[in-house]
Order: sequence, then C-alpha cells, then structure tokens
Amino acid sequence: MATFLDINQADASELKLIWLLFPTWAEELSFLHRIQSKKHNRVSGVSFIEGNYAGFRICSFVVGVGSEARQCCLHLSELILEKKLARPDLVLLAGFAGGCKNDSKTGDIFFVNRILHDHPTRVEIETISHDPFFLNQNLIRFGVGATVDRVATPGIKQGLGLKGADLVEMELKLVHDVFSNICVPMQCLRVILDDLGFTIPDKLGSCVEKGRLLLLPLVFFVFFNPTSAWSLFQLGLKTSLAKKKLLLVLEMLINGLDPKNRKNYEKTNFDPHI
Repeated sequence: MATFLDINQADASELKLIWLLFPTWAEELSFLHRIQSKKHNRVSGVSFIEGNYAGFRICSFVVGVGSEARQCCLHLSELILEKKLARPDLVLLAGFAGGCKNDSKTGDIFFVNRILHDHPTRVEIETISHDPFFLNQNLIRFGVGATVDRVATPGIKQGLGLKGADLVEMELKLVHDVFSNICVPMQCLRVILDDLGFTIPDKLGSCVEKGRLLLLPLVFFVFFNPTSAWSLFQLGLKTSLAKKKLLLVLEMLINGLDPKNRKNYEKTNFDPHI
C-alpha cells in the first residue's frame, strides 16, 4: 500500500493535516508541549487537541489500548465520512511496544512497515507502508510488528520474534484496517518499552481505561501484589526513557515530512543513547 509520501513526493504542499494517534495519555504527553497554538476540541463525543507544528496542522487523539483503539478509530472514520472532521492527509500512530528479539532494548525505535499475521497454518507478513527515504537510520530501524490482544509475556514475545516480528503491540493491525478502509494513509512509530526478558504484570492492563491510568485500581493491585512494586518501579524508569525517545523521533519525522526541513535533518547526528 503506497503511502501519502510515496504518491506526493513532488508536492509536499498537499500534506497539510496530520493526525497523531496515541494509545495512552502518557505517550501523548511527550509531544503535547511541542504543539503551538493548541486548543482542546470536542466533536460528537471525541476530545482531541488541535494546533500547529513544523508548518503542519496537527490533531492529537488518545485512542485507548487494544480494542478500545479500534472502536475509537471506527468512530473517527465515521466522523470523517460524515464530514464532521476534516479528512487527514496522514495518520501517524505512535507509542510504546514490547521487544521480540534478544538484542532489543528499551528505547529502540522502529518505523513499522510490515505486520505479522499468525494464522493456524501459516505465518504471513503484510507490507503496510513503504520506508520514507529521509529517516535517519542510525536512530530508527524498519521493522515488523505483531498485534496481540493482551500484554505480551516474555514467552509470547520470544515466540513472535522467532516468526519474524521485531516488536509486539496491541493496536496497529486494528487501526490500520480502519483507516485503510476509508483510504487514509497511515504510518506507525513504536519505541520499545519492555525488552524481551522484562515482564509487565498482565493485570496492569485492567488499570488503564480510555488511555488513562486509573489510580485506585493501581493502588489495589499493588496492595494485593506487593511483589509487583519492584517491577512497577523498573517500568517507570523504562517509561521515562521511552517517552524521551518517542518525542525525539516524532520531532524528526514530522520535520522530515517537509522537504524544506529534510536536508537539515539528514545531516543531523542524533545520539541513539539518549
């Protein structure tokens, strides 16, 4: 599937409205302070932040985790078709993921250009996006993502890695299918949060609703699972690093969408160890 960039390389002026989709508020927060002239909007029950960045109009949405993201994006697609929301020129899904390879580590950045489908009788890898030629490959790797319906354990991550996945997450396939059906180009950036050997407590997923961490369920979870406190502390440190990397790569990608900025970013030496 050709992306907007492949079709319109010669006329960047056509790329005016970019939607940023984040599964959680923590992921969105890393970029919010970069948006200029931002304002909070609400259309047909959907809240989002609108503003400007690097010469583009930006709309930022928190879509939720897993199936919540699919439902939210279905609603967004209906609003586009009903002309209640302007059709974006590009949708960019950005957030965290789990690493599926032995050498994966927190902070690794992937431009996901393929999705792994694990069927009962075969494994398929579908190309969903061509590689933008301007990305700094010292910082960003191109990779295969696998979408699952729950927090992935180390065993699941390792199994998906053996089948060709570089990372695992819970939204990409669901969101991609929604926007593909209405012919809106989509790309995906993921930053590794939990490496192959790190275990995120499975029940932690029940403490997140509509992209926000629910404090009371989290307190009860820690109270009844005191041994999880150390894992949550480590997860907090990993989240801090992943947020810094996500901000860095979003700035680079969005600036790189404009050919006027692209040459400057191609010459920039980014430190992959931030």
